Amino acid sequence: MAFWYPDRLYDRLPDITLQTLQAFGATAVLLDVDNTLTFHHSQVVPPETMAWLEKMKAAGIRLTIVSNARKSRVQPFADKLGLSYISLACKPFPFGFLRAVKALGLKKTACIAVGDQTFTDVIGARLAGVPVIQLLPIEPETGWNFRWRRALEKRILARYQQKQTERR
Repeated sequence: MAFWYPDRLYDRLPDITLQTLQAFGATAVLLDVDNTLTFHHSQVVPPETMAWLEKMKAAGIRLTIVSNARKSRVQPFADKLGLSYISLACKPFPFGFLRAVKALGLKKTACIAVGDQTFTDVIGARLAGVPVIQLLPIEPETGWNFRWRRALEKRILARYQQKQTERR
């Protein structure tokens, strides 16, 4: 499978089940914030996201935020959820993911990354050697840089889905 394809693709975070994580052997999830846990630049946690986080915590899954955003954005959000975090992760470089894995004291294969962007989350996790689940963004972003990246991403994900269908 191509380097920029996720291991799995889901619509939203609550679609990821405990059984999915167990199939990967994951005991920890490295989570993006914007358009994964909440809306872009929001500090509000949607109820379905909060329910998913609580369910995973209750099952013993360790959760850490790995975000490119500044500490001033990530820390209040992580504190509200009671999660550890890595800010300024520099995705798509692997450094943030590797720091999170080391902080958790786990092997890379015991972790799984979850995010909404091919060109940051998926490629960064791949470079770090961490399995990755990609989600569709919660809402469309504004700005030309997001629009062209999402247009490229749409083609990549269409090809990914075609390959998944061919495998069945």
